[in-house]
This record gives sequence, C-alpha cells and structure tokens, in this order.
Amino acid sequence: MTSHVQITTTIQDIKAVVQNYNLGEVMEHKNLSFGYANENFKVTTSRQDILFRLCKQQSKKDIEKEIHLMTELKQNDYPTSYPILDKKGNHIHELNGHFCLIYEFIEGSQPDLNIETAGEIGSAAAKLALTKVKPNYKKVNAISFENCLSIISEFKDAKYQYPKVYGYFKEQTFYLKDFISNNLPKGIIHGDYFPDNTIFKGNKLKAVIDFEEFAYDTLLFDLAMAINGFCFKDNILQIELMNETVRAYNEIRKLTEPEKHVLPYYIQWAAHGMLYWHLRNNMLYELNETQVARVKELMNRVQKLRKHTI
Repeated sequence: MTSHVQITTTIQDIKAVVQNYNLGEVMEHKNLSFGYANENFKVTTSRQDILFRLCKQQSKKDIEKEIHLMTELKQNDYPTSYPILDKKGNHIHELNGHFCLIYEFIEGSQPDLNIETAGEIGSAAAKLALTKVKPNYKKVNAISFENCLSIISEFKDAKYQYPKVYGYFKEQTFYLKDFISNNLPKGIIHGDYFPDNTIFKGNKLKAVIDFEEFAYDTLLFDLAMAINGFCFKDNILQIELMNETVRAYNEIRKLTEPEKHVLPYYIQWAAHGMLYWHLRNNMLYELNETQVARVKELMNRVQKLRKHTI
C-alpha cells in the first residue's frame, strides 16, 4: 500500500538543489502542479527559467530508466522537456526523502480539445512508438491484468468499501481479459497522454512531459490512452476527434488489422487502467471525495463505451 503524505517544497529546498547547477541564483518559484506522483515548479533563476520536479513515487532505478529513454528521444528530436545535468554530470538529487530533477522549461499551456490538438497527440504517440527499444529502459506497465487482480484481492479488507465500484471493477477486468492481447506489436509507450502532460502553443504541440509512467508494452495502449485524454468532452467520446487522432497516428505508424479490430476494447482498457490507478493510489485506505467522483466518472465512461462496442 502506498502512502501519500503531502509535501511542501520550499524556496530554500529548491535553492539547495539548484546550487549544484550552473544556473545562477534562484529568483522566484511558482507551483505548477501538485499531484500524487510529482510536484512541478517553474523556477526563475538569474540565467533562465527551469522546471523543478519532485518525484514522490518513482524509485531511483525507474528515474534512471526514464533518463536513458530521454537520451534516445533527444537523438530522435522528440518534442519533450529534457533533464539538465548538474556541475558534476548528475541528473538526480535527493530532497526530503524523495528524488528530484531539473528540466528545460518550455513556455506554453494546456491545449483546447479540438481537431488540431487531437491530430497532434496522435502524431506524437506514433513517433514515440517508433523509438528503438533498448534493454536499459525497458519497464513494465503498471496497468496490467496482474495488478488489477492484485487490487481486487484487497477489496474485502479495504478500510473504505464501495461495493458498486469494486463489483464493477472485478467484472470489467475479467470481461476485458478476452479482448486484450499480448500478441500485438509492442514498444515504448508514454502511458499517460493527457492534456496536463502536454505543452501546446495554440494548437501546436511543443512538448510531451511527465514520462514517469512510460513502459514497454502494447503500442495500441498509448493510442487508446491518447483518445481517452484528447477525444472526450463531458465524458462523451467525440467520434470526429477520435478519427483524427487515429488518422494522424496511422500516417506515421500504420496500425495492423488486429490492432484496428481491438482498438475499441483498448479504449476501454485505458480508461479501466486509470480507474485502477485511483484504486492503487490509496482510495481503498484514504477518504478522497475527488478520487471517488473521478472513479465514478470513469465507470460511466467505460459502461457507455462497452454498450456501444458489444
């Protein structure tokens, strides 16, 4: 069971880390996001703006794998924010019992959901899928049937009981097992293609960020997650946006016929994976009404998708 203690990163904390870099003096900082996995800050130094990221869940080993992946992406000119080396050639520092890194800061904003941004994320997912796979950054996807079964085994002893949610999750897990295949093309996936993990300027993608969920897994999972992130409005799938995401993806990496056949089920699987993520991140043991509301929204989404897929 993972514990989530709220962390307050101070300007003094940031200064203590930044002094290891050739970045000048810290002038100010602004909290950009505070989530389960990361704290992100825009930090202005006397030389430049940087992104300061505190990793609250990742192990050092997984962060090192992410850095190896970034090296490959940089060679392929993939649009992302790259980590900066300190004076001694290191990327990773410890802070308050966690690990932190400093990245290039890219100006922009989260996107509107429209035809252009749907196409941009489809292209980005396909470009990542073509990244060469190397052993030193292979990582297992946290969203798997095995992990779903593991969380199901905890339901009966959970501190907080949600019978409808738990019953639904168990039934849907076994339903999808018949459609999710290990025989589809595999490679590197981002794992979390959502607007808050991207930086856009207008409708043009500047960077995909937050690679902590990256993994070696079925490539179709990433396209399905991108559809969940960029093609739903008011929790309803927008067919026009989905078609544009798939079209743009297919221009760069051609989907196989088996992939096309099971894509509707992978869209469900990606949403189911998000629901798993909320359960895994302490919904069973801590009361969080925002999480409960999001889980119910995801349940409703998948139920509608499944109804129209059968």
